[in-house]
Amino acid sequence: MARRWIAAWLGAALAGTALHFLHNWLPNPLTALFAPVNESVWEHLKLLFWPYLGAAWLLVRREEHPWQAWTGHLAALLVMPLILLGAHYALRSGFRVSGLEIDLTLYYLTLTLGFVLAYHTGRSPRAARLAGPLLLTAAVYAVLLTVFTFAAPALPVFEAP
Repeated sequence: MARRWIAAWLGAALAGTALHFLHNWLPNPLTALFAPVNESVWEHLKLLFWPYLGAAWLLVRREEHPWQAWTGHLAALLVMPLILLGAHYALRSGFRVSGLEIDLTLYYLTLTLGFVLAYHTGRSPRAARLAGPLLLTAAVYAVLLTVFTFAAPALPVFEAP
């Protein structure tokens, strides 16, 4: 089982890294849905969302209790952007630390924390009761990722540095 999770993490990390460049290589509305269209922090959240969602789907397919497992993955899908945004702005604004190395480290660390959270939360039968609200919240988040790609508000999180 641990091998499957490590392989899923590696696949998500590689997919997220590749997605970073997809819209530059193939600029069109379809690639804009899955890949960042600019260097804003918001657009880079797609690098966590879509690859993680694919990895979660692959992991859940073989689970004995799929809704219980989905609960962990949906929780991770919603917590990861909060971790990334919080750490990014704390480092950038609070400590004036930024750069490509920091961004990459935050991405891989956040992805790792998401997988750890999903693994532990998805093992709890009590957490399965949250599957419905988490699914609804994740769907709203996916819609917001899409809508704000094409109609971003004039807020700093949506602006490229």
